[in-house]
Amino acid sequence: MFSASENMQLVIMAFSMVTAAFMMSYFRLSGDFGRKVNVVLEILLAAAAIFYPKAVVMIPLVAYEAVIDRQIAAGIASFIALSGSYKVMELKEVILLLLITLLSAYLSYRTERMSILEKDNRLIRDEGEIKKEVLNDRNRELLAEQDKNIYMAQLAERNRIAREIHDNVGHMLSRSLLQVGAMMVVHKEEPVSAELSSLRQTLDTAMNKIRESVHDIRDEAIDVELAVKEMIEPLKARYNVNFECDISGRNMPKEIKYATINIVKEGLSNISKYSSNDTVDIQIDEHPSMYRIIIHDHAADEANLDTKEFKPTGDGMGLENIRLRAKQLGGQVSFYKGNGFKVFVRIPK
Repeated sequence: MFSASENMQLVIMAFSMVTAAFMMSYFRLSGDFGRKVNVVLEILLAAAAIFYPKAVVMIPLVAYEAVIDRQIAAGIASFIALSGSYKVMELKEVILLLLITLLSAYLSYRTERMSILEKDNRLIRDEGEIKKEVLNDRNRELLAEQDKNIYMAQLAERNRIAREIHDNVGHMLSRSLLQVGAMMVVHKEEPVSAELSSLRQTLDTAMNKIRESVHDIRDEAIDVELAVKEMIEPLKARYNVNFECDISGRNMPKEIKYATINIVKEGLSNISKYSSNDTVDIQIDEHPSMYRIIIHDHAADEANLDTKEFKPTGDGMGLENIRLRAKQLGGQVSFYKGNGFKVFVRIPK
């Protein structure tokens, strides 16, 4: 049995080991300075075990930390301390302590290897997630581009069909109408004249239906974004043109399509005639309740300066045409001056 004094020494030693373990863990997680302090503690504990043999029980803890930090000095001091432990311990206790120290060093090595593997796995996983996200973005871009190409092909095919109907079927019907009209002049007898009149009405109706169909096909084939891109192409020789278009062109009514294209055309015409700035911003976007058109010419370094709204005066037809086109669709137009000239149009859906 241990005496009270020996029991107290064991309690103090156990408490010291736990405290040292927590301190080392804390310093290891405290950055570069903490790791340096941890190294000093390892060497001090190993040295303490040399001069105070009973502290040799701290050597497994020192061995665990020294393997992680690759501290040869702490390892040598630990070996010297273990060599002198026979003075206070029996041989079997020395052997047991040595085995525990070796196990502690091995566990430290395996823990470090597991930590490295975990970091590598996390890095590989993160890189995989990044690559996966990049591939998903690329797939979305490809699908969007594919949809756009299909849509453009549909528009081109609609235009081709409209031209075919107009050039072939429309001309044939027009020719038939002229022939029937000539026959009605020649044959004025009542039975024949009535039948020819009925035939002419039928042909007139067919001609009107074809005209309506051609117009509908052409209206659906209007692409606002493509039309504006064609308009801004000549301006690029004089201006730095920035164009953004965020609309669902397939659902935009044809009246708003025509108004948008003509408003942009008037705005760009005014810029070409009067602007001495170097930058043109064009923005067309769709909101839940309206479409918005912004045309702004300015100097490159003055894009964010304050602007003031003003009411245009004079005989200029361009701004008046913009105002009238928006008004016909229930929209509003605001004009601003201050850093160039800005046209701001809202057209309700």
